[in-house]
Amino acid sequence: MEENVRLIQPTPILEKEYLDFYDEWKLSGEDMIPWVIKKDPTHFPEMVQSLLDAEMGEKLPEG
Repeated sequence: MEENVRLIQPTPILEKEYLDFYDEWKLSGEDMIPWVIKKDPTHFPEMVQSLLDAEMGEKLPEG
């Protein structure tokens, strides 16, 4: 079965779907790769904003 897959920018509207994905991955015990999915989604809107800021090169950590 062929599925159409596309990447989209993160958005708070998809919080439930993201948390389902995150919890499933954590339960699997597999390494979380890429690193960005290791970000704690507890405060989801703030996490999304940090990703959007990083995309724009803003509020990046040193190094």
